[in-house]
Amino acid sequence: MRLSQLIADLPTARSTGDTGVDVTGITSDSRAVRPGHLFVALRGQQFDGHAFIPAAVQQGAAAIVCEAAPNPPVAVPVVVTGNAHEALGHLASAFHGHPSRRLKLIGVTGTDGKTTTTTLTAATLRRAGARTAHLTTVEACDGLTTRPNEAGFTTPQAMDIQAFLAQAVAQRCVYAVLEVSSHALATGRVAGCEFDVAVFTNLAPEHLDYHRTMEDYRAEKEKLFRMLSGPRTKGGVPTGVVNLDDPAAAHFLALSPLALTFGFSPEAQVRAEQVRYTAKGTNFFLHLPTTEITVATRLLGRFNVENWMAAAAAALAAGGSPRLVVDAAATTAAPPGRMERLPADAPFEVFVDFAHTPHGLAAALETLRSITTGRVIAVFGHAGRRDPTHRHDLVAAAKGRCDSMIFTMDDPYDEDPAAILSQMRRAAMAIGLTEFRDFRCIIDRRDAFAAAFALAKPGDAVLLAGRGHETYIPLNGKRLPFHDPTVALEVLRG
Repeated sequence: MRLSQLIADLPTARSTGDTGVDVTGITSDSRAVRPGHLFVALRGQQFDGHAFIPAAVQQGAAAIVCEAAPNPPVAVPVVVTGNAHEALGHLASAFHGHPSRRLKLIGVTGTDGKTTTTTLTAATLRRAGARTAHLTTVEACDGLTTRPNEAGFTTPQAMDIQAFLAQAVAQRCVYAVLEVSSHALATGRVAGCEFDVAVFTNLAPEHLDYHRTMEDYRAEKEKLFRMLSGPRTKGGVPTGVVNLDDPAAAHFLALSPLALTFGFSPEAQVRAEQVRYTAKGTNFFLHLPTTEITVATRLLGRFNVENWMAAAAAALAAGGSPRLVVDAAATTAAPPGRMERLPADAPFEVFVDFAHTPHGLAAALETLRSITTGRVIAVFGHAGRRDPTHRHDLVAAAKGRCDSMIFTMDDPYDEDPAAILSQMRRAAMAIGLTEFRDFRCIIDRRDAFAAAFALAKPGDAVLLAGRGHETYIPLNGKRLPFHDPTVALEVLRG
């Protein structure tokens, strides 16, 4: 593809040199440049891609896209743009033939519930026989084949997203559903995507080490809804699907060309009533704009009712019928690591959940409390490189919602796991908890599981929280193999 074709969607770009050169690939990693590639110089938190422009040219880059013209000049065409991150998204879309223009595209954002809502939305649309792709933290399904998401991000890099959507088009998909993180929105990974439906699940403090303030965090989430009003090549008016129960709802509704609300609020257009929670699943009466249906789902807890309401609203906004929700709910399991009940041969129940925020942990524990006849035991920690105030907030969220806590290693990265647990220990004592009576600290996660199972009695429930589906623990530059469900079953068998 010629450079001039790729940059057609970059209206503020200024180019020098021959824009008629052929481009055979696009990358932002100078080490991956091959002859004929377009190199996009991105400014990051640790490195500035502009410093690697000479190396990219030396390796055969056909052209450069950057935010500041190289000095000294280079002997290849240069395109200067105001935001190289967003430019990369548009370039990737053009390179793959603008696949989102040939799909009905749904994006799901929020703090908690994104993965499950994305999965349930895709499952609902498939019930109509419409081939549907979905991409989540857990997995990628191109409409025919499902594989783990190994990108290392909830939402992969721009080239990977567009390649995924292009594959969905090649598989003749009608719909694609994307889980969209705040980091992806902040770094332009979904720029170039033409969304038809944007879903907002909820907003709670998270990633404030990156976004700094809740206002900044919300503003990044709002970008998905702002994209609904961008240039369109498809017919129809885009719809914003908004959780009316969330305090931030008004901000997202104001950005929706059309809006469909969900929640427990009587004013919500899609709302759940007469909810009955059991240890086997959940039943509820779902009120929709044009009808009312009874839903029976295998998923547990209030937060999964919220996820089903969001998915039902998203599917309706995309053109699905209410009956599809009933059919999908009867057969769809939660994604791996999302309130996953383990097939434990034990007199107590064991659940694995990705809950790693105070809001998520509180919801998971409240769910288990509502369906458990005995005690609730929680095993959790806190990841490194995250807002350290959450270490106190996680402990506070668990207080009163479980009977015993075991603090253990989560994903420490380059932080000292013992130091993280020490902070959680101090937080627990500061809110009146007593060590060895209310909580204990066990760094080794396998040992923590064993201790929790030793504490559990018939009728109890054990929650292994924080990591869900993840298959390794990042520690000091190494990846230690560790999959919570697998390790838990090994410990139980032992």
